[in-house]
Amino acid sequence: MDVNLSPEIENRVKDELAGGQYRDLNQFVETAVQYFLDERQRSQQRLQALRRIGRAVDAAGLYERVVVPSRQ
Repeated sequence: MDVNLSPEIENRVKDELAGGQYRDLNQFVETAVQYFLDERQRSQQRLQALRRIGRAVDAAGLYERVVVPSRQ
């Protein structure tokens, strides 16, 4: 698989590799891709949880009680 990076990103990757935390470019790329995929999955899970909360709030009529003031 070939990947083309912008010069700015390529320099940042080189800086990361120079820091010695990764043994080579392959390890860095694998770690970065795994992080991206994990973070995307966590984001999707958070969104699903917020949707469930929203449905529960709607079903309980809480939105109207909190947002719409009563006219007393």
